[in-house]
Amino acid sequence: MEGTRNRVPPAGRALEQGWREAVIRSSESLRREGFTVSNEVAPHRRRGAEGAGLLAANGGRVVRVIVLLDKDIESRQTQARVRAAYRRGETRVFVRWPLRWRMLSNVARWGLRGVAVSTW
Repeated sequence: MEGTRNRVPPAGRALEQGWREAVIRSSESLRREGFTVSNEVAPHRRRGAEGAGLLAANGGRVVRVIVLLDKDIESRQTQARVRAAYRRGETRVFVRWPLRWRMLSNVARWGLRGVAVSTW
């Protein structure tokens, strides 16, 4: 039996490239701060949930990291993910630089004091 090849539309490739760039740049930033970065294993997340999840560790300090693209900043799913990560411990959200203030505003509006917002 011969398999078929799935074709990714050009918009999908651009989105995929955007995810890669965001995760790579966020990971590099954390490594410069002395963290070891790995993918977060989250079996409870449903397939297709937005935002990359990473874990960053430096000694005994563990930070849950959520990397967001522009389209995900205002979503209810993002709010739920950030709130859940915040309940489990130190949390940092990475967004593109121009959207940092909007994400800071969202975090404050959601009542999540202590969630750091960084840029990728």
